[in-house]
Order: sequence, then C-alpha cells, then structure tokens
Amino acid sequence: MSTATAQSRRVQTNDELSDAKTETETGAETGTETESTSALVISQLFPPESMAGAHRWEMLLRNVPDSVESRVICPQPSVPVGEFDRRYSLWSNERVGDVPVTRLFTYQPVEDRTNVERILNHVIFAVLATVYVLVHGRKYDCVVVQIGPHTTLVPGLAALATGRGLVVDVYDRWLENAVDFGFTDERSLAYRLLRWMERIAIERCDRLIALTPTMASQYVAEYDIDEDRIETVPFGVDDDLFDPSVATDEEPRIIYTGKLGEGQAFEPFLRGFRRAEIDHELVVYGFGERRDELEALASRLGIDDRVRINGPIPREEIPALVASSAISLVPLQTEHALDYARPTKFLETMALGTPYVASAVAEIESVTEATDAGLAVENDPDAVAAALRDLASDPDRRRAMGERGIAFVDRHHRWDELGDRVGDLFSAIARDRERAAESGLRARIARITAAVGSRP
Repeated sequence: MSTATAQSRRVQTNDELSDAKTETETGAETGTETESTSALVISQLFPPESMAGAHRWEMLLRNVPDSVESRVICPQPSVPVGEFDRRYSLWSNERVGDVPVTRLFTYQPVEDRTNVERILNHVIFAVLATVYVLVHGRKYDCVVVQIGPHTTLVPGLAALATGRGLVVDVYDRWLENAVDFGFTDERSLAYRLLRWMERIAIERCDRLIALTPTMASQYVAEYDIDEDRIETVPFGVDDDLFDPSVATDEEPRIIYTGKLGEGQAFEPFLRGFRRAEIDHELVVYGFGERRDELEALASRLGIDDRVRINGPIPREEIPALVASSAISLVPLQTEHALDYARPTKFLETMALGTPYVASAVAEIESVTEATDAGLAVENDPDAVAAALRDLASDPDRRRAMGERGIAFVDRHHRWDELGDRVGDLFSAIARDRERAAESGLRARIARITAAVGSRP
C-alpha cells in the first residue's frame, strides 16, 4: 500500500474529526442538551481475552456519546485457555479502556477445556449474571446480552421479567453452528431449551442487533420480528492499530491469523497452496484444537518446508505482518451456517490494504462484489490455487485491491460511527419505554376516573 494512500486516509479521518468537533462545539454554544441513557452489557468474552469478538463491546462503549452511562458484566478471563491465572473472588470491579467492568466468578479452565468445563464456565457465569440483573438491573434503561453463547440469554430474560429494556446482540449464530459442528443435537433437551429462550428473547426484545444484513434477513425469516426492530451493527476496525502505514516492503508471504477451529476450511486452502506452485511461503498464526491436524496435513502434502504454523501472537504485532504480506487467507466452512459471517480478520485485512482470498460465503461474496478488494472462491483446491496464482502474479492488481479495501472499511467499519449508532439505539429505546410508561399511566388514570365517575 502506498504512503500516499495512507496519508490521504489520515487526512480524511482528521477532516471528519474536525467536522465532528465543530458540531459538538456548535451544540454546546446553542445550549442543546443530550438525553442521558444507561446500559448494562452482559458478555461471555471481554478483553484481555482476544478471540471471538471479545473486544466488540469494549470498542462500542468507548465510542458511544458521553451521555451514555454503561457497565459491562463478564466472567473472569479464560480464553485462550492457559493464558490466565484462576481467580476466586465472587466479583471484582475494574476499568478496561475506560469502560467500567464488573467481573463475576466462574469456573476457569487452565488447560484444553472439555465440554463439561465449557458448560461449567458458561452456566456459572449466567447464573451469577442473572442475580446481578435482578439486584442491580433497575439502575439501567436497558440490558444488552451478547450471544453466543446462548447462556447469556438467561440474564436477558431476567431483564425482561423485571421490566428492563432488552437488546440482543448476535455476533455469532452459536446454536446453529453447535449443531452443524456436531457439538449438540436438535433433539436434545439442551438444544430445545436454548432455542426456546432465543425465540422468547428475540421476539420480545426492544431491539435486535445483527452483525450483517445477511444475518438480519435470516432472523426476519425465522422469527416474528419486524425489520424496524433490527439494527445492523458490524464489527469495526481499530484504525489506530490497523493502520496501513505500518507496512514495510511487501514480502512473498501468504498469511492467516486467527483461530484454528472447526469453522475454518483449512484443507482446501492448504491443498490449493500446494497446487498453485508460487514462490511464496504460507505463515499461520493462531491457536485451536486443529493445529496438530494442520501440521500433519502440511507434512503429508510435502509443503511443510514452505508452511509455518505458529502459536498466537500479541494483537499489536498482527498489523505489520498482515500489511507486509502479499495475500491474506480467510478460509471458512461453506457447508455450515456461516453465510452471515463478515469475520474481523477479513475486515482487518482490508483495513491494512492486503488483498484476500476468502471462502465464498454469502456475506463475503456480497462485500467482494461491492469492493473488488479480493477474491471469493469455492472451497475447492483448484479454485484456491487459481486465485493465489492470479494475485501473486499481479502486484498492480493487488495494490488496487488493497486501496479499495481501505476505502470500504473507512466508510462502513469505523468504531466511532458504530458507537454513535449504538448510542442512538439506546436513546430510542429509552424514549420508547418512556412513552409507553406515560401511555400506560394515562390509561390507568382514565380507568380510575371512569370507575369513580360511574359510582352512584
């Protein structure tokens, strides 16, 4: 990515910030008051955890208007497993990136967690979070529950039962994926209970936050919820961290960063890399249960001398590596319920100006058609190989794709704009509930007046 492009992006950002500052100062001069709102956010994952969107609500709450008072309820950190010491306090308070956080006790696995340990981790937190909502929930205009996992719906239903506004934020269709990957069965009692809770929460919530337009359309089709109660809020990109200017000279490297899990389609991409016969190495950074499988596959394919599979690295080191790579990979299973996915690694790759070769799930295909910032291909080794050869042989095309990716992320995935959108959503819920309360009060007064007037 050229220095000129990076400089023009920073100039645009500075202009936007200047405009925002002018608007704020104008509002102050005219004496405009901003309505205050409050929100309690319940999330199974939160920084310093670094996977599966743990940073989502930290970044959204850091960027909401000052009129929003918030608190996050989350468990003690445990993911990636083994990186955190166990804590035994029932609760503790802290601040993460200026966001007030209350951490509740739960079981913390310290080695590769079993299904039983995962269930204990989720359920204990859900029970204590429900108690917290019942005791403290009335302090807040609304309660936000982030799913998955679906166990966070338990405190969400407690919020509904106590008359709080409820926002359901779905960043992962966790229940559908659990079935697809064989972790549970649709006939099981646990599945049916979680599906029932999902239906109640989604159909009765004040707002549903969907990650992408594809996800929003899925929920409209499946549940009794109107489109006007759904807000699409994607992941944003930290433009200070994922700044394309961190790129050094491009290296003949193809890169993947992220989880090594069941949701990733590594085999066709490794086989495609072998068939492409290009003068690039493939470097993988991540953690997960499939690392040994990938190393064994690379060895069987005879490419272990050109494929390096490493453990996770600090998030701060990722941008420079991705920005100086020729191509980034985004392999996803296409036979599972992942059509809605617009992964963070996909967005961060575009933000850094590195073109991608990605699996052709519906949402990625839609973005690719709109931006031409990379290539979306079927999970077929020959298709992957052709895409890698095309991009590896054409540096000018890669550069143009990178610039289009930067522009797309800057238009649609800025945390400050997404934070404003969430702040508006909270304000709308507070206004709606205030009007409903006033309407209910007037109705009760009318009934009392009518009853008194009808007496002889």
